[in-house]
Amino acid sequence: MIIEEADTKPSSRRMAARVLVLLALIALNGSSALAAPPEAKRRIIPVTISKGQNYTISGVKEGAAPRLKVVNNPNALVMQNAPGRIELVGADAGSCNINVTLATGEKVTYVVTVKADAPPQGSLVPGAAPTAIP
Repeated sequence: MIIEEADTKPSSRRMAARVLVLLALIALNGSSALAAPPEAKRRIIPVTISKGQNYTISGVKEGAAPRLKVVNNPNALVMQNAPGRIELVGADAGSCNINVTLATGEKVTYVVTVKADAPPQGSLVPGAAPTAIP
């Protein structure tokens, strides 16, 4: 019977060792997650312009390329980069998101909405020619 007790003790020791290793792994994983600060949320700046109107985003970090994401109508906005600024011109109704890094290092998202005051005039269907005069 003493032999049976000897077999149970090493198994409980192995179990205790496994639990300790598991706890150590969990602690190491948690500490590495706490060491890296989570990325802060971007500040959102809503901008509404009319068709034909321009808007300047100034204070942009030089060398950092803005990212444009079209939400509705890829022809809604014309964007030009210049040192330290971005020029926007409304071309048609639609909306876009522009991710920008400012010179201060802050990362912001411009939510640009372009409004067209009136619907397009006319249609692209060819008209009928007038009758000939005799």
